[in-house]
Amino acid sequence: MNIALPGRHKSVLNFLLGRLGAQPVRLPATGMRPAPRSVEHAMYRISAMLVLVTSPALAAPAAAGDPGTRAPFIREHRCAVVERLDAIHRRGPVDVSRDRFIVVAPHGQAQRYVQCIFQDRDTRMFCEAASGAYGPPGRRRLRLDATARQALAALGYVQADPAENFARLVELGSPPDTGIAADLMLAALHDAYGARPGDILDIEAPHGGTPGRGCGAPES
Repeated sequence: MNIALPGRHKSVLNFLLGRLGAQPVRLPATGMRPAPRSVEHAMYRISAMLVLVTSPALAAPAAAGDPGTRAPFIREHRCAVVERLDAIHRRGPVDVSRDRFIVVAPHGQAQRYVQCIFQDRDTRMFCEAASGAYGPPGRRRLRLDATARQALAALGYVQADPAENFARLVELGSPPDTGIAADLMLAALHDAYGARPGDILDIEAPHGGTPGRGCGAPES
């Protein structure tokens, strides 16, 4: 089932929607992150740092931690993520981005998330990986160690500002190959956030339809 989307996730998406003419999601002030300056500015910085993906498939390096567990982890959850992304694409409309996003996190670990939103008529996605910058204050805030940061960098994520998440653009092509985004999201969860085969994932996708029964992935 879908989980309730925490304020920190919705406020990330508000920044993406602001320049697309959509009204922001209304949330309590608690937990909301500051809105970055604009989608275009963020995309420009990411593109300028050469993290725009143009290959037809994810060219990820060897997995961080235990490389033998990444492929089984991705296989286990790929269907569920692709199913949601395909449902969002089919539902459309492809000329807007509002609510057309997905957030994936290990169950019960809301600060360790990866999120993507469709852009440019679904030919690409803007994706973020949690940095801990918008987490709770003090010792409860997520702090990524050097290994996790290196893993995200190896997957093409860039933290342009210490007060923001890691981000990158992902080219999907036309028609979109949503498996590219799914592979990238799951690789980040495995390499940087320690997700492993058998873990349950929380998936939030307001326009992702009702999860089917054919995947068999552990999902909350």
